[in-house]
Amino acid sequence: MAFNRFRPTSHFIAPHSWMNDPCGAVWIQETQEYRVCYQWSPGSSKGGNSAWGMAKSKDLITWHDCTPALSNGTSYDSLGVFSGSIVSRIVDGQRFLYLFYTSVSSLPIHWSLPYVDGCESQSVAFSTDFGKTWHRYQHNPLLLSPPDGKRTTGWRDPFVSQSQSLSKLLGGDVNTNFMMIASGDRDFGSQLCLYQSNDLLVWEFLGTILKVKHGSNISPTSGLQFGKNFECVSFFSLGRQDYIIVGVEEDTHSKRHNGHYLLWLSGKFTPKNGSLDFEIQSHGLLDHGITYAAHIFRDSDNRLIQLGWADESAKESVIVSQGWAGCLAHPRELFEMSKPISDAGRANSRWFVDEESGTMSTLGICPAPQVTTLRSGYPSKSLRELNSIRSKTFELTATFRNLSGNEEFVFNVRQSPDQAESTMLIFDLVKGVATVDRSKSSVHGLGTSTPDFGDLNLLDGEDLVVRIFVDVSLIEIYVNDRFALTSRIYPSLESSICASYDLGSYPESAVDAQLWDELSDAWPDRSPGYMLTEMGAHVGDEPKLEVGKSERVLYPTIVA
Repeated sequence: MAFNRFRPTSHFIAPHSWMNDPCGAVWIQETQEYRVCYQWSPGSSKGGNSAWGMAKSKDLITWHDCTPALSNGTSYDSLGVFSGSIVSRIVDGQRFLYLFYTSVSSLPIHWSLPYVDGCESQSVAFSTDFGKTWHRYQHNPLLLSPPDGKRTTGWRDPFVSQSQSLSKLLGGDVNTNFMMIASGDRDFGSQLCLYQSNDLLVWEFLGTILKVKHGSNISPTSGLQFGKNFECVSFFSLGRQDYIIVGVEEDTHSKRHNGHYLLWLSGKFTPKNGSLDFEIQSHGLLDHGITYAAHIFRDSDNRLIQLGWADESAKESVIVSQGWAGCLAHPRELFEMSKPISDAGRANSRWFVDEESGTMSTLGICPAPQVTTLRSGYPSKSLRELNSIRSKTFELTATFRNLSGNEEFVFNVRQSPDQAESTMLIFDLVKGVATVDRSKSSVHGLGTSTPDFGDLNLLDGEDLVVRIFVDVSLIEIYVNDRFALTSRIYPSLESSICASYDLGSYPESAVDAQLWDELSDAWPDRSPGYMLTEMGAHVGDEPKLEVGKSERVLYPTIVA
């Protein structure tokens, strides 16, 4: 049936309808489980009624649906509960979860439109039962309006966290909470607004931590440019570096998917003209394909985990007929990678070069360790086994050593037996580029045929280590623990379940490969064609919340 035809099975995905941003994730020690929220528009395959859908998991891989955490209210958030973050704290010996979100009272909101006073404000809801139920704060909104008033292009997606770097810089308590909000100034460009609080309820504006001109290059050696507006920001520290991840909304000339891309920045928070600034020292794309709206949190072992929205790239008629849209890419671990300084590293804006230590560092990214639990059985250790695969889901890892730099490796996935339909994953070492070639992905043209691609930026003498996931319509590629690319495909032929490869003159015997076919189902509670009730949730022992008709709940004043 249409509902299941292109639906990934081993990834995080809403039970039906439109989903987009992951917007709240937390590990809860008392229950030994994760709660992950996401933007959800139940009843439509298009974005609109933005509820916060929610699911829980013990392992970050196998998921169970929960009652939606929030839906539209009746006043300050009557038209939307946009993205944000969840903070976990102990208050008077009790676990409190604080759900920060952008409350929306006027639509549409876009950088190209005049900004309506009060359209976006920042609010909070609480849970004292480990995320089963949520209650709005009686004194919402916490923040009423952006600092730039009608010059604003957007002011949303509050990310709340503590920061040793910011606390030290300000001479404050290490337990101080900081809120960063993605924004933009119509007369200049994108910006990030910073606030602080001691109790998570009363917030003080500290200033604009980063303000960049629209169309300016991120660095002199970079081809990336800043856009009109920032979205979905987060910040963290790794090693000696501070990092910011942010979604960049480009202008109407953008050739990227939906006119946006996902950026990471490495640098330092510094004082500047009596305020604060973020000094950019290196940067790169967090994903070279369609993943957007990154959200970060710490897992049970304190690893830094990133979630991201994988949008559709199918024709609208396909999306409408299937009755759902969007999923999340696999959870990814972020870490700091260090190497000895090289000429290639000096010339590349993704590396921060530290002459004193003789090392250069960059942001590492790879599938979270938990993703390995999706594998079933023992792997095939011969690359030749890929030729006999008959599956819509599999994982392949391959290591290529002793490279000359002239190689080109091609993997054909979701291929039909007659090769009329195929998606080519190309690793061209001459050009230094990885490409998802979708020109033959769908003989009936059900999806976008333009390629997704990105620079590999291999270092001299470095092996090529590739990890590929295929999950029905979703493709994820990881290279050398610092490159990620997500793409979507929509094969027309049911027979497109084959795979093959072409290594050119490179000896097949030199490849270290492992292949797992038929990845595990991430949603064991859902039956085929699973649809939720009109109440909007399959919840087991949790109370139900009628999506779109939530009442505003008053909550006693909390004293931290």
